[in-house]
Amino acid sequence: MKKQLNYYWLIVVAFLLLQGCSKGDEPSNGRGSREVKYEITGNFSGSFIVVATTNNDDYEVIEVTKLPWKIEFTAKSSIKLLVATATGSKGKAGETATLKMYVGRKEVRTGGGTATSFGALSMTNNVYIFE
Repeated sequence: MKKQLNYYWLIVVAFLLLQGCSKGDEPSNGRGSREVKYEITGNFSGSFIVVATTNNDDYEVIEVTKLPWKIEFTAKSSIKLLVATATGSKGKAGETATLKMYVGRKEVRTGGGTATSFGALSMTNNVYIFE
């Protein structure tokens, strides 16, 4: 049952990724830089499945078991769109977490959430389009 629940959340995250891509998501700062950092902070005690654009020209599924967490890379020129979203499980009701995206050392997207009574937490889809 636990594996099925994880797959369910992965499908939900994939759906959010597809829904989040639009022209209205163009950046307002960090223009020109290809330095990227994603980070999750907060007091959430469970684990996360993060789906994010990385330097492999595709989305990567990353398991995060402890906060704070971050990943940094310099995006190749072939990468036109950055996406980062996270879904947490096994936390405690009321715990919180924040997912931030930085481009060129400037925070360009932020999303956060609070764990439900079931200990689940889903953070806002973060999308950034390079010029």
